[in-house]
Amino acid sequence: MHTVMQTTDIPVAKDSKLTWRDMWEIDVVSIMKKDFMEKDKGRSKYGWLPKMATCSKRSIVSLLASNFYERINSCANQVLTLGNILFGDGEMHKLAMRCMNRDFIVFMGKNYP
Repeated sequence: MHTVMQTTDIPVAKDSKLTWRDMWEIDVVSIMKKDFMEKDKGRSKYGWLPKMATCSKRSIVSLLASNFYERINSCANQVLTLGNILFGDGEMHKLAMRCMNRDFIVFMGKNYP
């Protein structure tokens, strides 16, 4: 069974995993307007974020992405100390993700041991 990607005519198989190249043609601004701005006209749920994201052509999520990467780098700087410099890429990645998601990991450990 095939479906069509939203805002494009590209057919997609039901169980296929899309890459960023597959989603390149999606009109994200129209999806943001339809799924976020029109459904939350009073801005009680998302505030001004959807409107801010649709104001700049070709950089719809650049501020969100840069904020995310700054957070990752901040956690990585806390993890990468003189005692940890011999860790491989995989270990550093795991430690940085654990540092970023500390509250979630504690929650999961308590509720789903």
